[in-house]
Amino acid sequence: MIRALAAMVLLVCLLEAPATRAEIRGWAADTGLRVEWTPALTKRGQTQISGYLYNERDQWAANPRLLVEALDSAGQVIASTLFSAVSDVPPRSRSYFEAPVPAGAASYRVTVRSVDWRGYGAAGGG
Repeated sequence: MIRALAAMVLLVCLLEAPATRAEIRGWAADTGLRVEWTPALTKRGQTQISGYLYNERDQWAANPRLLVEALDSAGQVIASTLFSAVSDVPPRSRSYFEAPVPAGAASYRVTVRSVDWRGYGAAGGG
């Protein structure tokens, strides 16, 4: 529980830092999570991002919530969405996600807003 709380405090500090440090496209400092994604149009012509949330820890990443921000050409947030469409991510594995995003943004930023770390099975929790 203490480790999970410390990780959340670290994550909040990272999210309050400048955008270049808060962005989790690649490795996030000390979280063990990595996000890879691409924007695309759906068959209906709507803009969405899709990708994978990778977990490098030996614990389950339960209830991950991702923040998707639409950015203008100056890098300013023009819209954002918080979603939990990602399933729990098994240890040393990945989970696929898709999220609708506003069209017309110059770019997007995806960050992990929260996660619950859980140990399942005989090894117990952490």
